[in-house]
Amino acid sequence: MTTDQRAGLPLRPHQSPLRSLLAWNLGATILGFFALEWWRPCYFLTDDNFSGLWPTLMEMGRRLKEGRSPFYTDYLFGGHYGALRDMGYGNWHPLVMGLSLLADTPAQFWIVDLVAFALLLVTVTGFTVLAFRLREEFSLLIPDGYLVFYVLSFVFSTFILTVGASWMNFLATQSCLPWFMLGLLERRAVRGTFLITLFTIHEFLIGYLGLLVSVSLCFSIVALVLAVARRSIRPLFCWGAGNLLAVFVLSPLILNVLDGFAQSTRVHGMSLDDLTLFAVPPIMFVSSFFAGNWTEPLVRWMGDSHLASLNFPYLPSILACPAAWCVGPALFSRGRWGYLDKLCFGLAVALVLLIIRPHALGVLMQHLPVFRSLRWPFREGLLFLFFVHLFIILRFREGIPRWQGPAVIFGLLVFALPLPFIRPPSLNPLALDRRLLFSGQAAAFWTNVKAMLHPGDQIVTVIDDSFWKANARDIPYSLLGTANFPCFFQVCCGSGYSVTAPEDQKPIKTWPHFWFGAFDEEQVPAILAERPHLRILRVVSTHPLKLTISDGSGPQVDLTPAMRAAGITEAASIPPAVH
Repeated sequence: MTTDQRAGLPLRPHQSPLRSLLAWNLGATILGFFALEWWRPCYFLTDDNFSGLWPTLMEMGRRLKEGRSPFYTDYLFGGHYGALRDMGYGNWHPLVMGLSLLADTPAQFWIVDLVAFALLLVTVTGFTVLAFRLREEFSLLIPDGYLVFYVLSFVFSTFILTVGASWMNFLATQSCLPWFMLGLLERRAVRGTFLITLFTIHEFLIGYLGLLVSVSLCFSIVALVLAVARRSIRPLFCWGAGNLLAVFVLSPLILNVLDGFAQSTRVHGMSLDDLTLFAVPPIMFVSSFFAGNWTEPLVRWMGDSHLASLNFPYLPSILACPAAWCVGPALFSRGRWGYLDKLCFGLAVALVLLIIRPHALGVLMQHLPVFRSLRWPFREGLLFLFFVHLFIILRFREGIPRWQGPAVIFGLLVFALPLPFIRPPSLNPLALDRRLLFSGQAAAFWTNVKAMLHPGDQIVTVIDDSFWKANARDIPYSLLGTANFPCFFQVCCGSGYSVTAPEDQKPIKTWPHFWFGAFDEEQVPAILAERPHLRILRVVSTHPLKLTISDGSGPQVDLTPAMRAAGITEAASIPPAVH
């Protein structure tokens, strides 16, 4: 550590004003976003963003342009489905509604990525302002270069590149975290309350509601610790008043959502097996955080050319971030530990427990209201990364911690070197359906199929369970009317893509066997007993691709002519999907 020999104090490094730091970070984020789009055009249009969110945004835009309410769908769950009552359906943010008007324009496939771009800009702005505020308030001796590095590390961690590209709502929740912290640190109660109110509304309208519990719990703890440390009620007041004001503003929407959630199967919580099924093993957590992006090259080197070991629900690289190797130098820095350092480190450790979710914790959660519905442990990784980055920044109390410079360089190399040699991260890229949609073949296919349907017909998809397990990545879901694709193709479907669909709105009470809204062959008698005139789509084989449609229990009609008319010719048009 360099010191001023005359005063015996650390020399303050060159520290630019906030305006310059914002310019650097915003510019880098814009370049990073366009690098992602060059890597894979429509980078964020994969997984749930593609099969669940995007089709509903297309219908929302069409309804808005027609002057109709955007809060209903004519095509899911039998039509005239009240989306305001479905917690898993809605994205009612003005930004989303505005961009949904791009439906049926040449930019329709870019709607999700434009929303993602805006959210990344909100995130980098908030985290830059937060880091600058911490540097000023705690007189941190962190140079500009390090501050920029940690901000961008948080904004572009693999968690965001993977999970944000699968569920856009995670990007929205990420964008709220620094602004919540700024609201709690704010010395003026009115401004602090305003920030909490604004971003609580933002989070509810577009954020990942499954993280709402964890976010609320963590920041309630932050507010309490700040209140005690500062001997002021202001942080608790800002947090409580901000949330109450947001609930008041959103009360009509919240009441509808809660009413629908109370009628859904999810309200009863998850089984112990479901609560622990997707827990990240401790050794995978450590390897993911410190060397995650090397997982795919190492797996290839070990002979797994199909990458079968890198499957959903979590990737071994999901928590990798450039700043991971900076935790050690920060942890063992000789600088004193302030109350905020201890708080951020303690919250990060507690979140690790939620991510690895040992059996005993799963048992405890099963007996706690709300917590028993938290199925996906890896989503707490977003909060973990947030508090880890804050902890590293706060450790610059007496200058640059020992070995921090080498740790930055090494961590950046570990994170970045594998990127040119791996696939764009995604939990489920849906490469097959992207090709069918982008080429227009899927839309042409459905135009041909709809000519075979009668007014009032509803379709459902049936897939044999064993067939699906053997061919999951080679099945063209967009051609089967599964997930929320019926919204885009404007065909009425008896089911939909939602785990929180209110039971009183479902036209078919039999719950689909598959998460994407398809039924198993064994369920056919039950669904036909409820709705005898359903039109049933089946996938018979994938290579060559063969689909059929039948009227209830009647004979199956081969849809090969409809595929050929759309330019889909056997396996030549649809090569096997990459696993």
